[in-house]
Amino acid sequence: MARVRDRTLFTVDTRSHYSGSVVVRRHVTRPPVGALWGWAQVALARNATETLVRGTALVLAPHPDDETIGCGLLLAEVAQRGHATSVAVATDGGNGWHSVLPRPAVDDVVTVRRGEWQSALDALAVPRDRRFELGFADGTLEDHEEEVAARLGALLRDLSPSHVFVTKLDDHHPDHRALARAARRAVIEVYGSRAGQSTNGAAPELYTYRVYPAGGLWPDGYPTRPTLAMTLAQLARSVVRLTRRRPLLLRVQRSKPAKVAAVEAYVSQRRLLDGELRYVWRPGVELYGKMDL
Repeated sequence: MARVRDRTLFTVDTRSHYSGSVVVRRHVTRPPVGALWGWAQVALARNATETLVRGTALVLAPHPDDETIGCGLLLAEVAQRGHATSVAVATDGGNGWHSVLPRPAVDDVVTVRRGEWQSALDALAVPRDRRFELGFADGTLEDHEEEVAARLGALLRDLSPSHVFVTKLDDHHPDHRALARAARRAVIEVYGSRAGQSTNGAAPELYTYRVYPAGGLWPDGYPTRPTLAMTLAQLARSVVRLTRRRPLLLRVQRSKPAKVAAVEAYVSQRRLLDGELRYVWRPGVELYGKMDL
C-alpha cells in the first residue's frame, strides 16, 4: 500500500501492505487514486448499517490492526447496541513495522503488536474472553490454510455468531486471501453451502471488509507501469462494475471516536496509518460486501 512521499503526479511506493514486504510501484497521487476509488465506492454504496449491526459479530483479521482498519466502526457500534463482539487474529504480525523507531527483532515486534492489538480492542469494547489469537507466523497462512479453516470452524461452533466478517478473496496480501478462503470453507463445512438452518444452528451471514484504499480497483492484477491514462480508464471501468454490485455501506458517526482511539493504539504502524489509510477510516464509514458460499 502506498504512501504519498511528494507532491508530484506519480510517486514511487513505500510499501504494499503494513504487514508485507517492500515493493516498488507507481501510484497516481494528489489526490491519491485510493481516495478517488474510495469516494466512488462510498457514493455508489447501498446503506446497510442496520443490517450489518443487528446481531453478534465475529471479525477475522489476518494481522493485528486489520480488524480496526476494516471493522473498527462496526465493532464499536455493535457493542454500543448491546450485542456480543469477537475478534480472531490469524497471524502474529511479526513482519509489520512502520514506525520511525528502529525495527526490533521479530519476537519483539510480535510482543509490541500483541499489546497494541489488546489496546485497540479495549477501545472497541471487545470483551477479553472474546479475543482469539491463532498464532500463525506472519506471511504463512497459505501454508496452513486447512488448519486455519479447522480452527475457524471450532470458533463458529463455540460462538454461533450472527455475522462473520473477513478480508477479501482478491486482496493484495496472500494472508488476506488465504484467510478469506479458509473462512468460506469453515462456514460451508460447519453449516453447509446453503444459508439457513443446519445441525449446527443458523448459518451466519458472511461478509468481506475493506482494508486497502485501492482494493478492487485492479481486479486483474496491478500493472507494472501504470500511466495516468491507464489508471483513469481502469477507474472508470471499475466504477461501472460497482454499479452492478454495489458495496454495503456502514455509516455511524457516534462510534468514530472509538475507532480513532483504536487506530491510535497501533503506534508501530504510524507511518503507514498516517498515509493513504486516512481515506479508509477518517470519514466515519466502512465498506463491506456479501461473500457467496
